[in-house]
Amino acid sequence: MKINKGRINADNNYEKIVKFSKAVLWKDKQLSIPRDILDNLIRNNVEKMIYIDRGKKEQWTFKVYDVEISGRLKQVGQEAQWYFPIELAIKKPICN
Repeated sequence: MKINKGRINADNNYEKIVKFSKAVLWKDKQLSIPRDILDNLIRNNVEKMIYIDRGKKEQWTFKVYDVEISGRLKQVGQEAQWYFPIELAIKKPICN
C-alpha cells in the first residue's frame, strides 16, 4: 500500500491530497502529520501546509509555525503523529 506523505511544491509549500471525511478526526476536529515530516518542513523553512480535497473541491492552508505550537504528539492509529486543530486553517474552494 502506498502512503501519501505529500510533497513540497515549487512555491516551497507542503501539499497533500486528502479526503477530509477520512483525514480529519471529527470528534477532536484535528488533522495529523507524521512528526518527521513536520520536522523536515521546519528544517527547510516551509511556511505553509496545504491539504487539498479534490472531491469536496476545497483546500485548507495551515502555517507550519501554528501547527508546531498548537499541536501535540499522540497515537490514534498505527504510529504516533502530530495532531493539530483544523480551526487553524484558511479554507477556500478550488476550481478544477
